[in-house]
Formats: sequence, structure tokens, C-alpha cells
Amino acid sequence: MKTWYLFDVNPSTPPALEVAPGEEFTLDVRGAFADVPDIRLVPTPFTPACDGHPLAPIAGPVRVRGAEPGDAVVVDLLEITPRGDGITAIVRDFGVLRREFGEPAALTCPVRDGYAWFGGRIPIPLAPNLGTVSTMPPEGYRPAYAGAYGGDFDQKDVRAGSRIHLPVMVPGALLFFADPHAAISDGIISGTGIECTARVRARVALEKRRRVERPIIEVDDTVQVLGWGPTVEEATEDASRGAVDYVARRTGLDRREAYMLLSIVGELRIGTSPRPIMAARLIIPGRVLEAAEVVAG
Repeated sequence: MKTWYLFDVNPSTPPALEVAPGEEFTLDVRGAFADVPDIRLVPTPFTPACDGHPLAPIAGPVRVRGAEPGDAVVVDLLEITPRGDGITAIVRDFGVLRREFGEPAALTCPVRDGYAWFGGRIPIPLAPNLGTVSTMPPEGYRPAYAGAYGGDFDQKDVRAGSRIHLPVMVPGALLFFADPHAAISDGIISGTGIECTARVRARVALEKRRRVERPIIEVDDTVQVLGWGPTVEEATEDASRGAVDYVARRTGLDRREAYMLLSIVGELRIGTSPRPIMAARLIIPGRVLEAAEVVAG
């Protein structure tokens, strides 16, 4: 089977497997640097030099039987198990302080005993997640990075126990997964977490004729609304607007009330920074949504 990379998939990419709605499946998702022999050879991510480079192999696409544009899929991430050692790195001209730390460098982070050992010395508790969960956009994934379909949004709460809502944009949905981490932070200032290969067990549900305008994450009694844009400010603005609309639609509060409520209880988080398309999420406590539904109802 051909190996596909993150910026090299489109609606014509042959699916790796087909699943029925409600069916569990398991995929091995290889780490971002799995095919990189030397970090000094990695071009600057999200530039034309990186097109076709063996960076961030994808798992999939996964065709969902019966999925058509205008439907939604709901991906339950049941288990994410790191396999082998992880790597964290400084990549050329990438990260918040890219002008200060311009020389590429990498550290091996062995994974054992429930920890990823930074440089083999400092124990970091395992908190595995996926940087990329996505349906296929009609124009293909390249050269986009995050959007309504999902993409490489790098939100650390995309982990076991989370549920990801995504729109179907092409027949079969063509789900794909990439960029697993043994641990990662919000903001990801160097541009990388502990990149590792992982075995992912998931289940996908199909919701016919349900409109989903943006990725929604449900995890640990929260609803997390994603947004995106070319700057941090525009991404957080988009996530905030999406969250206001979500709360107003779900609870019956007017948008002004929803806006004020979210200023009190909502938490903003961003993914990898900086990059051409930034992604952010606004985290809403589920108990507040439920209370608002009762009051407004």
C-alpha cells in the first residue's frame, strides 16, 4: 500500500479501508518524523519546499459507507497507544522563536513506564493525542492546513475519550488521521511536541443530513468549538464567533447573552504557532450549557 503524506491527499486518493457506521477500526498512525533520517533535512513546514517531503505520514483515508456531502461524521477516539520512542525537535525556520533558535536539532524521548522521557532524562507523563483528524475537503488537503473539515489543527484535547464532529464534504467522507504525540502543550511554541507513532482505535458514526459548520470536540464534560484564520487573532475571533452561535442555537439564549456568558466561563486555547493557518478552540463547560438550556427552555 502506498504511503501518503499530509500535504498529498485528495478525493482521488485510494482509501486504505472502508468501514460501516458504528464499526470500530484500528490504524497505526506513524509519527511526523518517522521517515526523516536527519532533522536538518526537513524543509520549513507549510512552505512549497515541504510539498511531497516525507513529513507527517497519514493513516487512511477511511471511507465511511453511506456518507455523502451534507452529512456529518462523529469520530470516537477510543484508544491512542504510543509505540516506540518519541522525538521532539527544532525544525528549520519554525516555531514562535524561530529567529532565535534557527539551527535544527532533535532529542530522542524514550516512551516507557507511563512516561515520555525528555532527552532520556526528564519524565513527562504520557498524554497521547492526534494533531490531525480530518474529513477530505473537495479540493484536496493540499495546500490547506485547518478548516471546517478539521485538518492539522493540533489541539491537545483530541485524545482517547474525545468525540470529534466533522462535516462530510466528499462521498465516503474519506477520513484521515496523522501527527500523533506522546505529549504536547497548547501553543506548542517550538512547533513540535513529542512526535511518535501510535496505534489508534476509533469508531465512526454517521449522521445523515446534519449540518456541521466547523469541528466540534466533546471531551470530559466540555464542548470545544474550533476556529481558524491566518493569525492568532483571527483564529480566536472565529472560534469565539462559532462558540457564540453554538451556545445561542443550543440553549435559546440570544447572541449577546451567549457572548457575555462565554466571556465568563469559556477558555480559549491555540494550536501550533505560528503557521499560515492558525487553529484555536473555545472550551465550554458542559454543566453550564445544560443549566443554560434549562433556564432558556
